[in-house]
Amino acid sequence: MSERRERTLHVEVAVPGGPGAAVGDVAAAPSDALDERKLAVLRAVVTEYVSSGEPVGSKRVVEVAQLSVSAATVRNEMAALEELGYIRQPHTSAGRVPTDRGYRCFVDDLADRADLDDQRRELIGELLGSARDVEDLLARTTSVLSQLTRLVSLVIAPAIDSSSLKLVELVGLGPTSALLLLVADTGRVDKRNVDLPPGTTEPQLDRVRVVLGEHVRGRRLGDVHAILTGIVEDAPADLRDLVQAVADATAEDLAEETVHHVFVGGQATLAGEEAFERDQLSRVLQLLEERATLARLLHQGTAADEQMVRIGRENEVEDLRATSLVAQRYRLVTAGSLGVLGPTRMDYAGVLATVRAVADQLQASLSDLSR
Repeated sequence: MSERRERTLHVEVAVPGGPGAAVGDVAAAPSDALDERKLAVLRAVVTEYVSSGEPVGSKRVVEVAQLSVSAATVRNEMAALEELGYIRQPHTSAGRVPTDRGYRCFVDDLADRADLDDQRRELIGELLGSARDVEDLLARTTSVLSQLTRLVSLVIAPAIDSSSLKLVELVGLGPTSALLLLVADTGRVDKRNVDLPPGTTEPQLDRVRVVLGEHVRGRRLGDVHAILTGIVEDAPADLRDLVQAVADATAEDLAEETVHHVFVGGQATLAGEEAFERDQLSRVLQLLEERATLARLLHQGTAADEQMVRIGRENEVEDLRATSLVAQRYRLVTAGSLGVLGPTRMDYAGVLATVRAVADQLQASLSDLSR
């Protein structure tokens, strides 16, 4: 199993009046300034609104929170929460809905209490534990995350530039081609086609395999191309063209390719999401095509190895201001990240627990594949 991860939340809070603040935002009091009844009212508003999508009235709050006070008393508490910036009234005579600050307080209050039932944990273990290789594992992770959360799933492959080469193999495919296999200690397999020089023989391939083992096994994958290029001139004359061909096959930057290798799933879940206006949905879908931006958002946001939650205006990218992003880092030799993206009206308790459980299982499955 993966090593135990400290379960804390990396809080990203928009400063009132700062770059992420909207005109008319009310400076929110810290959540510890709320007494238990106000917290109970806020929890009820959030959970009921997430469930129904409708503004929540005082009578419904009394029922959901099981409070032994009148609806009039709850209305007073809701008015106080609205003044503090935790909830708002979308229409006159309507109930209340949470603000970004209300969701933040709710998420912080969850802390470690969000957990996943045994049945879902077993399902995650079965689906990820039977993966054939790292590519298959990351694809399965993307699918599992989107299916369990009904949100867009994002998975970044482990950074390969600092991982080392565990196995290198050169397999002849015919008179003019061969396949170069590079296996990292993270379990990731990189395959490159090699155009063989005319007249290449099997004994020559055998000798180059020895050269590869001596010079690149155990070295950083990001350094493979430079190492091979550097040994071309020192190679025996009859192997020089073949070594050059192998070096040419690794010319595409391995490190850059992997850092931006982002698996995205569940985009279709956004299509019928009423929480987004048409232009917001269009911008979010367009952003999901920008793999480098997604990789940067997840990798930077999870730099502290803590579970990260960015809600609404806490997101630094303007096109994500109508969404929430929940992400977590996973690690073997090097680190990758995974997370989900959806509307701010999401089941935070279930999402936090699912992201944590999937990250733990992914890390354990990566460990098994690397052995």
